Amino acid sequence: MHTKAKKGILYVGSAGTGKTTNIKDYFAVIDKEETLNASINFNSYTDSKALQVVVESFVDKRAGRNFGPPIGKTLIYFMDDLNMPYLDKYGTQSPICLVRQIIDYGIIYDRDHLEEKKYLLDIMFLACMNPKSGSFNVDLRLSRHFTLISCLTAEKEILKTIYFQILDNHMSVFEKSVADLTQKIINATMSVFLGIATSPQFMPTAKKFHYQFNLRDFSKII
Repeated sequence: MHTKAKKGILYVGSAGTGKTTNIKDYFAVIDKEETLNASINFNSYTDSKALQVVVESFVDKRAGRNFGPPIGKTLIYFMDDLNMPYLDKYGTQSPICLVRQIIDYGIIYDRDHLEEKKYLLDIMFLACMNPKSGSFNVDLRLSRHFTLISCLTAEKEILKTIYFQILDNHMSVFEKSVADLTQKIINATMSVFLGIATSPQFMPTAKKFHYQFNLRDFSKII
């Protein structure tokens, strides 16, 4: 529905809640005859110039100053870690401002001849952000263009059900004495994971900033 309306979606949630996976799963099933996609990973060094180079690399020149994907197709840009770019001294993020400009006006400026505009047609944006890293929020003038969807960590019982199905399918090829260990492995992993994730001893600090425990760690074990 959003693709047809060319309205973006912004997934917000902590690491390991499936934000990027949801979008990549969608890209895997879209009709390639109608929709193209391009992924852009933001980091603290991403600026508007670097972003513009990437954006322009996926579009072709049409008539005049118009640029876009092949006629009849929609190009979806997926921006991962949207809130990661560095805040300048004015409290703004230049790539965020560029994306807002593109959505608001459909234009970018030629970097060599600033008086020349380039019009971008048949494109839209999807994005993900983790509010626990980078800037805690993004410009409201950008986020107003997106439908915001919050991705939460699943309840303990739901996680047990999901991972039990995955592990049980794998263990079913072994003899019964081994296969019967599935539930015990899941319970033990859940106990250790929750113990670490909620213990003050393992909370991230300035010296132990790498203490970030999320569902990715659980998945690696299973």
